[in-house]
Amino acid sequence: MPKGYFFVEIEITDPAAYEAYRTSVPDIISAHGGRILVRGGDPQPLDGVIPRRRRVIVEFDSPEAVKTFYDSDAYQAVQPIRLKASNGFVCLLTGTE
Repeated sequence: MPKGYFFVEIEITDPAAYEAYRTSVPDIISAHGGRILVRGGDPQPLDGVIPRRRRVIVEFDSPEAVKTFYDSDAYQAVQPIRLKASNGFVCLLTGTE
């Protein structure tokens, strides 16, 4: 079964408010079997121009596990913080087997 990846690309508009989200989510990810692969970081462009945004990649055992994490009561309780403190998107990516 392919892995599932929770991919986030956002521009933080309210760093103080975003901090509550940033500090809460790792425990929720861990409780759902996720593993943070990339969190923030300093992207080094190899080609093109990279917009200044925060990127996070979290690996889960399956795409279904990403959905379970995302739909969980714990994540849904903190998601509004991210929505108010940033602009951007989150998506589910499916890995190759």
